[in-house]
Amino acid sequence: EHKICEPGGHGMTFPLTTVEQSWSTGVRALLYATALIYLFLGVNIVSDKFVASIEVITSKKKRIRHRSTGRIVTVAVWNGTVANLTLMALGSSAPEILLSVVETTMGRFYSGQLGPSTIVGSAAFNLFMIIAVCIMSIPSTEVRRIKETNVFFVTAAFSIFAYLWMLFICSISSPDVIDPWEACLTLAFMPVLIFISYLADIGYFTGGRQPLAVQCARPLGIEDDHQAIFQGRFVGRSSSSLPSDVSEIDFSPNSEAKRPSGGVIAFPADTWDVASGLEAREVAIPVLRRQSTAGTVSCKYRLEGRTAVPGYDFVAADGELVFGPGDARAFVPVTLLPKRLGEHKDMFQVILEEADGDGEFDSRTDGGETSCVLTVTIHNENDDLARFSATVRASRWFDGVVNMDSWRLSVRTWREEIVASVTQVVEDEDETPSTLDWAMHIASVPWKAPMAVVVPPSNLAGGWPCFIMSLAVIGGLTCWVIDFAELFGCVVGIEDSITAITFVALGTSMPDLFASKTAACQDEWADASIVNVTGSNSVNVFLGIGLSWTMSAIYWAMQGATDEWKIINGDFVEQYPGGAFVVRSGDLGFSVVVFTLAAMVALTLISARRTRFGGELGGPYLPKLMSSVLLVLLWLFYILLSIWKIAHKDASFGEQAFAILIGACILENVLLACGVVAWLTRSPEGMAKLKDIEVGGEVADGGPKALEAAPQLPPLHTLTMLGRTGAVGTLLPGGHKAPAGLADGLRLAAGGASLR
Repeated sequence: EHKICEPGGHGMTFPLTTVEQSWSTGVRALLYATALIYLFLGVNIVSDKFVASIEVITSKKKRIRHRSTGRIVTVAVWNGTVANLTLMALGSSAPEILLSVVETTMGRFYSGQLGPSTIVGSAAFNLFMIIAVCIMSIPSTEVRRIKETNVFFVTAAFSIFAYLWMLFICSISSPDVIDPWEACLTLAFMPVLIFISYLADIGYFTGGRQPLAVQCARPLGIEDDHQAIFQGRFVGRSSSSLPSDVSEIDFSPNSEAKRPSGGVIAFPADTWDVASGLEAREVAIPVLRRQSTAGTVSCKYRLEGRTAVPGYDFVAADGELVFGPGDARAFVPVTLLPKRLGEHKDMFQVILEEADGDGEFDSRTDGGETSCVLTVTIHNENDDLARFSATVRASRWFDGVVNMDSWRLSVRTWREEIVASVTQVVEDEDETPSTLDWAMHIASVPWKAPMAVVVPPSNLAGGWPCFIMSLAVIGGLTCWVIDFAELFGCVVGIEDSITAITFVALGTSMPDLFASKTAACQDEWADASIVNVTGSNSVNVFLGIGLSWTMSAIYWAMQGATDEWKIINGDFVEQYPGGAFVVRSGDLGFSVVVFTLAAMVALTLISARRTRFGGELGGPYLPKLMSSVLLVLLWLFYILLSIWKIAHKDASFGEQAFAILIGACILENVLLACGVVAWLTRSPEGMAKLKDIEVGGEVADGGPKALEAAPQLPPLHTLTMLGRTGAVGTLLPGGHKAPAGLADGLRLAAGGASLR
């Protein structure tokens, strides 16, 4: 069989003509590399739409009856952890997963090199490089810590297990052959991971979530003048609707409840019905402050549509409510837009959040302790007219089924996205585009314009059309990525597996890098930067490898050994006369071993940083810098050793083990040398920030807090390089000795504990 870059060779789509085979090697290499980079740009653009559709899908909410209170409360349809490990993981890892599946199916169910190698290479880039960037992106006076530690431990354990399992089925259980039961079990680990992570998220392994301290039995007493305010009326439940007056709550010394000094902010009831007609109207929604009116209390409010569509049924708004001393009531202004004849009733919600000034929300209301939610139903005051017209009745029924306002908004958004794909250079209209912005816009217009036409907006039909079309486009682009990756590797004489763990892995992971860095800087917690990485790395194996290998293993078990199979896998004919799915695991197995060892070191470092500084990201400058350096070195450790093994296919087990040992020794020496250089070149400004900082400062409410300190290490006196490989000794005043060995190098990166 001819190679793809040779006369007679071909891929799924490219090369389109044989003319390019007569071009010089340099021209072809440059052409294919440029095409590959440009394809990554297209994949990134459509991946943004894919992720946007997933965010819409997973943000869907529903109203259910609370089992313990009997109240109707608003809950998310998708559990956050389940959403992260399914749709969100699929969104961030779609290129790698589809590359593995497409390569296998289009390759007639023979094992390819790009898919598995790209998945392992992408996992290495995510765990080492992305987290290194996130650690450095946090100011030295701040930290970000993981909130859902139980989920992190589960996903971290599975991220190690996934690659150990991959090594087991490739090299130990049935060497170089994947049996159907092995492939199916790999795929089955996906729901197992989701289920165990869900149990960890709801607190199953730690005794479950704590019960609410304050129990309430009667609805909030509502004054008569609250029943009808500005053309609206509150509808409260007959029992267990909201906490009653302060006299109904136990504030005895033995009670866990504490009287809030600023009062409890709540709506008078759970729901509100209001009528709207052919003209717009203003309504004011009352918000009560109970139990105490001392001091000034405030909270933020915003309007969120459910079946009601902002701009069609009501005017979207947000703002702040302020209760002055003695104020027991405030109002949220709402503008209701006209309703047409035959338009169905709709609902939206008023959400109160971010209470300040010692005020708080009641945990028994819809929204819990962190917010308070009121559901408003907009009735059509002209519904009585529908009785006299079959057309109006039909229109009302149809609007109730498909929500015409939502479709109108989607069509308008689609048109605006098409126009913006050509005319909008930067997202912020008030910002003046730079030369680089113009260059990127001109380069991306050939991608953005057709994507805007082909892929619907994410707000159409709950995001599912955008989800399906984005996935289809990513799959098509992945076919081209495979062709150009193979063409580039063939022309320059590089194995496909090397191209996969370097160029392809980096190209498919760059969107995750920018998204994770942004999340690290803007989010209060580190979950989006770290837990998503460990979860995504597990999903890549269980879904990306599991799906493609399951299809191939079952195919060859049913197909049997063909003449082509016997030619390609001649050395397996005697052992598997009936055919089997062959995965030559030499290079892949070694790559998995190196990655697993490096991943264990990285996860140990992450845990040590939490113990040492109270958070996985950020912290004092020098330890932060050394942590990032160690992670970058671990990535280079994986890349260089994997390339060495691919270049030395016949290396014995002893040679492979010795190579890993030499690589570890070089890594620790480079790490310690970087530490010494960082110490010698530290700036006075940087040291001023580190001086007199207390390590392990408290973190308020489990969240991030400005660190007030880091260890003040003794000044470096002399440096002695010992004669043996892999050991560096640093002599410090007062009998202190710097780290020697990989374990001490890790402690240096985690905070310099051994330098005391």
